[in-house]
Amino acid sequence: MRSKQFGVAACILLFALGIPNALGANNVVVGVNVVGPDQLPAEQQPALIAELHSAGVKVIRSGLVNDKNVEFIIQAYQAGIGTVGLVLPEQIMTGKQKSPADRSIGRNWGVPALSDVDTAAAKNAFAPHLAALETAGVRLVGIEVGNEFNTSAYNGDFKLPGTGRVLGLSDLDNPNDPEGAAIAAGYRNYLQVVAGIKDLRDHSRLNMATPIISGGLADIGVAGTVKQGKKTDYVSVSDTLQYLRQHGLDKLVDGYGVHTYPDADPHQSPSQRASTLEERGVLSACQPGTKPCWITEWGFSNADKSCPINDTRRGQLVESERTAFRQFAQQGRLGAILYYSWTGMPNDTENQWAVYRCGALTQAGRWAMGPMDVR
Repeated sequence: MRSKQFGVAACILLFALGIPNALGANNVVVGVNVVGPDQLPAEQQPALIAELHSAGVKVIRSGLVNDKNVEFIIQAYQAGIGTVGLVLPEQIMTGKQKSPADRSIGRNWGVPALSDVDTAAAKNAFAPHLAALETAGVRLVGIEVGNEFNTSAYNGDFKLPGTGRVLGLSDLDNPNDPEGAAIAAGYRNYLQVVAGIKDLRDHSRLNMATPIISGGLADIGVAGTVKQGKKTDYVSVSDTLQYLRQHGLDKLVDGYGVHTYPDADPHQSPSQRASTLEERGVLSACQPGTKPCWITEWGFSNADKSCPINDTRRGQLVESERTAFRQFAQQGRLGAILYYSWTGMPNDTENQWAVYRCGALTQAGRWAMGPMDVR
């Protein structure tokens, strides 16, 4: 299968970088999200990279959207840290077509409609970033296109206010459902964006074997359900992937990006957690013989603000969830697990999701960053 060929290529590239521990025995990429490095003063970026290096981080996920991000990725690479670069097609929009922020309904920022993204402009915006990386000799671990566009938070094709419903394939295919039809049109436009990114990747010098990953989809439940009290709508992970695959996704990508923020119930067993990943459709699209899923965001929060932080309970949750992940890795259905997040936004000293707290990697972080053992 082509996806397995790209897995081998990624492994070779990472060993050339001197970061063999980024992959487990089944070529599972293990890493962490680094949020907002472009918002740091240039002189502070090396300190962040030094933190990551000293903690043994081999792979990060970070935005590939502006020159400061590109420079950070180059410096990280030179320190032996590879990057899954996140391309956000909507960031090329001028703002004229944004759906405005409305905190009363849960939209904290204005977003464009995915159907309005200029596909040629998106390709042209990515081209100089890829060129700069190639000039610096950087081989990316992956290129992820888009982020949680199955939600209204990142896709203005969703109507506002919504009713909390979780749309499915039948809604996307229903011409009499205005919202479903609008979202479906945006999904088809998204595929054209991915095609442009793939064309650049295919004609690159160093990154022609770099896996392209579809944008990480938010785990919000199964189609047909209603999230009571919510004023925004969603499309399920599995139905989004099914629709995209029916319209040519598998010819464009080497893996499917998904996000999951699991239940923090400490009594859930790894087998129960694995069943949940199937039942909620998070990993159900990634079957043997298809593309693997890349979990580009996952994690647990810890509200403890003390130093040193007590992270024992979260560490146990991480260990349990990784045990659940392992069975999918053993089946060849899982390509990556990238924890969210390292420190949160710059100057955010009490981020509940961060695993670098009080000047050190927490217990949960140590579990999360370890190689994936699939023996």
